[in-house]
Amino acid sequence: MNVVIAKTKAHYNSITETSLCDCSYCRNYRLQVKSVFPKVAEYLYSLGIDIEKPFETSPLDPDENGMLEYCCCQYIAFGNCEPNYHHRIGNVEFRMATSYPRTGIEQEHFVLEFYPIKLEFDEGV
Repeated sequence: MNVVIAKTKAHYNSITETSLCDCSYCRNYRLQVKSVFPKVAEYLYSLGIDIEKPFETSPLDPDENGMLEYCCCQYIAFGNCEPNYHHRIGNVEFRMATSYPRTGIEQEHFVLEFYPIKLEFDEGV
């Protein structure tokens, strides 16, 4: 993986809170993910990625214990990545995404995804 960190960091610095998804699942994710998964957040930060500003998340329905699993969390990175890229932190697996919404970005970039992420779900968020 070859990430252009300065360009990636500039991209995340340009994302405003109002441009992020405002659904309760995404708000829940943004409020908890950094503190619950600090090593994942550190890894993303080393690539210039802000864990609290996901490009896309894919939550499942909350389970009977009030836990919400995000089966796919996606982030944009500038640069390039080998299709078979794989990295693991604990039970969280990272790879280059092959399916995601259009990014609208013209420069060379890729979408990095990881899973699973399980967080308590607070409907009042």
